[in-house]
Amino acid sequence: MNLKLLGCIAMGVLVAHLAIFMMVFRIRSMNQPSAPVSRTPNLHVAEEIVVDPATRTKVVNREITVSTKLRSDLYQGKAAEPAQK
Repeated sequence: MNLKLLGCIAMGVLVAHLAIFMMVFRIRSMNQPSAPVSRTPNLHVAEEIVVDPATRTKVVNREITVSTKLRSDLYQGKAAEPAQK
């Protein structure tokens, strides 16, 4: 038997198995509940437009604030201590 033909058959079998595994894992992940969505927004945007009276040019000031909170079940050390590896 030709070695190239044997290699092509082996690669075809490998790709077919990978496709089947991907479909099975995709179906399994669709049945699991997703992570809860945060209801409070953590992104705030503010914009201010100021017109310079002398030159009549507009200056746009934009402020973007993102607030995050650490999950207490993931981080259980003191803030002054470095994370353990």
